[in-house]
Amino acid sequence: MIEREYIADAFSCLGEVVKSFLNGENNPLIEKAIEYSCKENYWFTEKNILRALDAIANKMLDRGKLNDWVSRYPFDASGSRRTGLIMAGNIPLVGFHDLLSVLTSGAIAVIKPSSKDRHLIKTLCTILPDRFPLLSGRIVFTETKPQNVNAVIATGSNNSFRYFRSEYRNIPLLSRKNRYSLAVLDGNETQNELVALGDDIFSYFGLGCRNVSNLFVPENYDWSMFFNAMEKYADVMNHQGYNDCFRYQRALSEFSEESYLNNGFVIIRQNAPAFSSIASINYSTYRHIGQVKTFLAEKQDQIQCVVTKTACSDNPTLFGHSQKPELTDYADGVDTMWFLAHK
Repeated sequence: MIEREYIADAFSCLGEVVKSFLNGENNPLIEKAIEYSCKENYWFTEKNILRALDAIANKMLDRGKLNDWVSRYPFDASGSRRTGLIMAGNIPLVGFHDLLSVLTSGAIAVIKPSSKDRHLIKTLCTILPDRFPLLSGRIVFTETKPQNVNAVIATGSNNSFRYFRSEYRNIPLLSRKNRYSLAVLDGNETQNELVALGDDIFSYFGLGCRNVSNLFVPENYDWSMFFNAMEKYADVMNHQGYNDCFRYQRALSEFSEESYLNNGFVIIRQNAPAFSSIASINYSTYRHIGQVKTFLAEKQDQIQCVVTKTACSDNPTLFGHSQKPELTDYADGVDTMWFLAHK
């Protein structure tokens, strides 16, 4: 039997390894994984990979947080259950929390990594059993869809959601669809809060479902302070892919003769909240916060997180923290550990 404490020890140790690397200690395994990832995925930069590693090490692999999290669930971290993991690759290590959840639950993780993010997750999974040998054999990688599993956790698009539902119709399935995140401003935000919001918008070039891609602002909102705060992130234009996306969005707006705001590296359009393209943001105005509350209640199955300091949300995310999720910030609001415990 593998005790829960052993699992917590293993992941806490992994956190220390990652923190040491981030603090300058040489680690050829992680260095190679970053190098290969940047070569294979156009959107993975060293800066963003380090950002992801830092968030994981400090938010998910802190020993105190792990102990508190694990103690909430009735697992003994043993057994032969096999859980398939079909991971996304839109931002670095986006499937790590699912891996942590499955191993903590005591199941064997059968992982189908994204072709866009193979090296990072495999490297971290090499470090774990190397230092904690009882985990050897409890992490299995596959290049095809997971087979002979008792449950599946799959992350993808709305189209892949329908495929997963059909493919795994006879076993428990936790399948995630497209979602977007938004920020609700009241015009009284400080400069520091708006700068932090820029991190929510531009980290990972806005490719994550937790990146803010929509704004709610009061009628007659003064955009000057917002744009001043965003200047810190102008270097996104140094990435050729982002630069191309911005130029395309600008040309699209000019061709359609629509009204839009442009600060030189992001296009802001007045549209109903919805999924937006890279280098663009949708915004809507409101007269009173009750309008926003109504919208959030009606669209809760499409929204990943809400960044705000207003009273519009029961579970608001702090400015600058949308891409720094805690262990209990479950994707799509579905408790992954509860799913594993009851399936």
